[in-house]
Amino acid sequence: MAAETDIHVPESRSFFVRRVTAVRDFELFFVSSVATILLVRAILAATGWPQLGGGKIHFAHLMWGGVGMLIAFVLFMAMQGRLWNQLATLSAGIGFGLFIDELGKFITSDNDYFFQPTIAIIYVIFVVLFFLFRWLGNVENISPQSALVNAFDISKEAVLRDMDSSEKEEALWLLRRADPASPIALALREMLEGMEPAKKASPNPLLRAKQALRRVYGGLIRRRWFKRVVFSWFVGTSLIALLAPFVGDTSPSELTFAQTGGLISGVLTGAFVALGIVNWRRSKLRAFGWFERGALVSILVGEFFSFYQSQVLAVFGLLWLLLTLGVIRSMISAEMPRAATADQTPQAGG
Repeated sequence: MAAETDIHVPESRSFFVRRVTAVRDFELFFVSSVATILLVRAILAATGWPQLGGGKIHFAHLMWGGVGMLIAFVLFMAMQGRLWNQLATLSAGIGFGLFIDELGKFITSDNDYFFQPTIAIIYVIFVVLFFLFRWLGNVENISPQSALVNAFDISKEAVLRDMDSSEKEEALWLLRRADPASPIALALREMLEGMEPAKKASPNPLLRAKQALRRVYGGLIRRRWFKRVVFSWFVGTSLIALLAPFVGDTSPSELTFAQTGGLISGVLTGAFVALGIVNWRRSKLRAFGWFERGALVSILVGEFFSFYQSQVLAVFGLLWLLLTLGVIRSMISAEMPRAATADQTPQAGG
């Protein structure tokens, strides 16, 4: 009988290989797009809604949005490196924000930029994009092939500029999830392990600002009084929304579309909060879960009708709801270890 030999069977190759840096790029695109829309609308409102050009000529900011996205396409196609990729993503985000802000002109027969539901529709588009980005950026169960491709992509930075220690650690982390028998992975791991990383450069101003905001938020979220204020306000306003249909003399036939939608959203949110209060003594983790569902209903459904009614006030309402959701999720994170410990504790008489 012939001696058995170890044969390495290459893994099946996938047509779709996700990038591990996609979440960071999606975040930059998302933030720059939303910020562009808010900035443009604020500037136009402050300056009396001027028009660039005269007579038959009008420079719509849709055109500048196209220029921004064109610059992004050129950078993506022509340049290599993480820096150029980030600049292209930023340009794409600004361009898309300028483009989608003109939506009202293209869904109305009279090209009405001020069409009231426009901002609400834009809000829905960004909510859909948010969930799409979360799905596309999910690399928790990354395949060996994707891990190796992404490790190569990060390793390119060693040729373009000095690779820092965090990039080296990320590339090695990915290689540990690649096929250990792959000669390409072995060679790349040997090269990276023998490379001396450069000293980490100071972060850019945008990253420093982001880190500063996280520190401020982290400091607030650890303070008990801050949690109580945000939490109490959310519970109070939600319960008021739940009771709103039962007070007042407004006839259901007199409610507008936005008022009806906001009322339904408020009732759902209030009901979830009420269920959370009912479950409070039994399980705080379960109660926080109901509160989280209520906050998500307000953000994903209620804010649509808020933007339909008032573009400016809805922005502040959204920021408050996002802050509330962050506080609730921090409470869930703090409660989960306690709940797990309680589940493992033997019951008396057991």
